[in-house]
Amino acid sequence: MQRPLNPTSAYAPDAGLSAAAGTQDYGNGALPAEQPVPAVAARKGHSRAAQIAVIAKRPDFLVTWIAPWFVFTFLATFYTYGFMQLPSVCVILSVILLSVSFAFLLLRHRSHVWLPLGVTLFVATIAGSVVGLYIYDQVACYPAFYANSRPYADVVATQPAEAVADAGKIIFSDEAVVDTNRSVAFVSESGEVYCAAPVVTTGSSQHQVTIQFWAVGLSCCSALGDFKCDDAADASAHAGIRVFDNSGFFSDSRKDFYRRARLKAEATYDLVSTTNPMYVRWVAEADLDFLSSEYSVKALGS
Repeated sequence: MQRPLNPTSAYAPDAGLSAAAGTQDYGNGALPAEQPVPAVAARKGHSRAAQIAVIAKRPDFLVTWIAPWFVFTFLATFYTYGFMQLPSVCVILSVILLSVSFAFLLLRHRSHVWLPLGVTLFVATIAGSVVGLYIYDQVACYPAFYANSRPYADVVATQPAEAVADAGKIIFSDEAVVDTNRSVAFVSESGEVYCAAPVVTTGSSQHQVTIQFWAVGLSCCSALGDFKCDDAADASAHAGIRVFDNSGFFSDSRKDFYRRARLKAEATYDLVSTTNPMYVRWVAEADLDFLSSEYSVKALGS
């Protein structure tokens, strides 16, 4: 009597086929052999990337991130260039958008998109408002100041600064010069050096009438004397760009530190200055627009 072959025997007819097919016999069935680990990892990575791509294309994902980004960009730009003329509108827009973000948060149980949209919209509104206001306060306000101010010509250094209180660019008379030997340097808490020197009339005595104008600059003088800011060393330069004050929302303006330098110069050289003198950057007449242009470039690059 012929006995049946054992399925697990090496003499089983299908044993060679199972091995050739890359399988192993386990009694009632055959399982595929394990594939190499790198191939599995690559397939998992491809699957994860495909899932992310699908999620990124979903409308709710796009709304959650693109809408807040648009809000941030819009508010930052509007505050930067519109706060001077329309400050109330800027604030109202921020309040409205914050209210909308809170409304989305209250609706978070109705759809999975409202919670992330409310959070991102809230952050975008706060960030856009603060960033835009900072750029306006630090750089963007100054080009508008110069555009709205008046130019003056043939200004005598001894005339009251109040007589040209709305000036932005001044051309002094040929007798006006910077007294570079009576300048001082004031070092701020952050280490910046603010320089100030009186604007006087050529040939005037050391103790002339009350000083009305001060030439100023950054890190361009010694502790005492040796004022080399802008075009102070150029005998043909007789113009000044007024230094304006900002709103000071985030920090003191440069004008505040120039005032401290001026007080130091008064005490050092026994000078007499008017209570509200005008601070100017001493330049040649051809360079009267350089400060406005510099601030405009900084605002665009911020």
